[in-house]
Amino acid sequence: MYKFKETKQALKDWQKIQSMPKSVKERWKEIFKNILDSPRDKEAIGNPEELKYHDTEVWSRELSKKDRIVYGIEPGANYGMPEELEIIVFYQYLGHYTDK
Repeated sequence: MYKFKETKQALKDWQKIQSMPKSVKERWKEIFKNILDSPRDKEAIGNPEELKYHDTEVWSRELSKKDRIVYGIEPGANYGMPEELEIIVFYQYLGHYTDK
């Protein structure tokens, strides 16, 4: 299982998710856990897609038709960890990529 960080935007989105229906929260939990176990699995839940045109490795998974969980896989050295470790950085949980 990978370690993770969340951006300020992801934390704001998480607060909004708390007031959504239980089904959305359950799907979010399922996808979140799956990302931490296998972030690069293209056959996993949420239709994983590696996004193009980014300087780092960025992925997206479908939470709903209008919302995507967007995360990056970055070297641990960026966060004071050993270089060989990777960390998942959650950029957003709601919206469609950068649409807000």
